[in-house]
Amino acid sequence: MEDDLDHRSSRDWVARVFAAFGVLLLAASAAGVVLWPEPRQSRPATAAPVVLDTSALLEREVQSVLRGQVDALLNGDEKGWLTPVDPAARSRYRAIYRNLRNLEVSRADYGVEILDRSTRSTVNARVMIGYCIRGTTCPAWADRVDVGSPKLLYDLTLTRRDGEYVVTKIADVEDGNYLQPTPWENVELRFARGTRVIVAGPPGQAKNLRQVLAAAEKAATVVDRFTTEPPARYRIYLADDKSWKRWYGGQLSKWVVGYHLALNQAGSDIVLKASEVLDSDRQLALTVQHEMAHAVTMVPSSNRDPNEDLWLIEGVADYIGFFPGEPQNTESRYALRAWVDEHGAIKTIARPELTDKSDDLTVSTLYATGHYAVGCLVDRYGQTRMLDFVKRVVRDGQELDPASRASFGKPFKTVDKACVTWITQRI
Repeated sequence: MEDDLDHRSSRDWVARVFAAFGVLLLAASAAGVVLWPEPRQSRPATAAPVVLDTSALLEREVQSVLRGQVDALLNGDEKGWLTPVDPAARSRYRAIYRNLRNLEVSRADYGVEILDRSTRSTVNARVMIGYCIRGTTCPAWADRVDVGSPKLLYDLTLTRRDGEYVVTKIADVEDGNYLQPTPWENVELRFARGTRVIVAGPPGQAKNLRQVLAAAEKAATVVDRFTTEPPARYRIYLADDKSWKRWYGGQLSKWVVGYHLALNQAGSDIVLKASEVLDSDRQLALTVQHEMAHAVTMVPSSNRDPNEDLWLIEGVADYIGFFPGEPQNTESRYALRAWVDEHGAIKTIARPELTDKSDDLTVSTLYATGHYAVGCLVDRYGQTRMLDFVKRVVRDGQELDPASRASFGKPFKTVDKACVTWITQRI
């Protein structure tokens, strides 16, 4: 495999090539979590006659509209889904329905808060809709965007017509939810479906979906080997440049070409930047396999500070992403050689947390050191114990030493020293 690699080794080339296989990690703890507001309390009556709690009545009526729509969505009834929607708002509702059906939605829940009643016939309400896709364990409902199933937040305007409320306007809640906008809630996507993967993208990417699907189906046969519970399907969204800047907030570093995003505790999505990953078959294959590796090693997670463990998170993703290639026969070797030339020998496999001031070589070295470190753990202790260690640290949030003792029967200091030697011999 080594003969197939370009042997240019300047620092700029290392940073550019190695960063291409990076992933942006989005954690709920850093996303400005918004709590679902407490329900408004109705005022107690102060004089006879007793006043009807109109807020509670309106809430029940809006809930009735949503309940009917959810039933229609899950039953494959597009007409029923669109019935309580004004024609002016149906384009977006139709896109949401068709996209969710193609994504194999399996469950949906909702909550309602009445914001105000503009007139006798018009009401404004904020709705929270939770959803789950087939093959994921769907958590119990929670009135928070960061807990339970992934959520959508919308402000709806409903107008009473012929005794029934109709949705006349749907508006996004700005800065209300770090899991929005999703790729599927504004434009009707195009889909390519395989045995293990669903690939979707905007209409302009329809011609590229099969190419991505072929690479992803091949990658799935590799990635599935590293988990006892593979996802029912991996979901990949292929973004054009406009979508890349919008989907899931779009605030990405310039070198990022793909990322994996956990949907709370109910599965995950992978997003790829079409203009970058389609440059070559190798670029596409490595990026897809790396991001899919995150799907089997990071979800579900109770780790409250994954950034501390980024070297291991990215290391195992690169190990799986380049598999069956050995770390020393991949681009990782260029980053480590460049680091040693500039900063001296590697002292530990546990690279420090990245900061906004981390330069390209520091980022590349974190990925490369983690890649080599995981290769060492597999070589010395076997894949099963390596994956157990990754689970304890990455998903369960254990500290390195107790996780090492549980997985390898040795303190982390001993494992670290042995792997530094292993890496040094292979740079």
